[in-house]
Amino acid sequence: MKTCNSFGVATLLVGLCVLSDNVAVAQTAQQISVAKDILAKVPASDLSAKAAQLVADAPAKGKAAVAAAVAQAVVSINSDVTLAAVAAIALKAPAVAPAAAAAAASKLPNSAGAIAAAAARVPGVKADDVRSAVIAAVPAQAEQIVSAMSRAKLSSSLGLTPAAPSVARSDASIDSENRGVL
Repeated sequence: MKTCNSFGVATLLVGLCVLSDNVAVAQTAQQISVAKDILAKVPASDLSAKAAQLVADAPAKGKAAVAAAVAQAVVSINSDVTLAAVAAIALKAPAVAPAAAAAAASKLPNSAGAIAAAAARVPGVKADDVRSAVIAAVPAQAEQIVSAMSRAKLSSSLGLTPAAPSVARSDASIDSENRGVL
């Protein structure tokens, strides 16, 4: 079985992306096509990991454009793994999570809220940047996006620490200790 040199393929994909200074919208039909060609050969179970690796291997200057192109390619190949792919990309490259989430949401507008929440849940990702990018990509879904993100547990990306476990006991448990009854 032939294996593809992922570094060489990522370099080719990045080469296509570096042509524009505005990386948020730098992906072209050709760049997305290259990403599709690379990812089409990957089994569905490995698709999100391979997508994330392509983004991680990209040079810093073109990383956001690669993330956007790869996210759109994943949606085209197998939309069922979109959330996992966006989260995997965010995990490998938190700074480009907004670009990946926005690109995926633009292709699946009815899932924009879930996509935004999946990216924003990853530690190190700035939830406000994800929210802004996804709303910019799918403004008609702004209410859904805000609602989904407000329901999501975003403590890691908002810099909050989880509350300490409660040590308070109910009166029933105190009374049962004293009386031996519940």
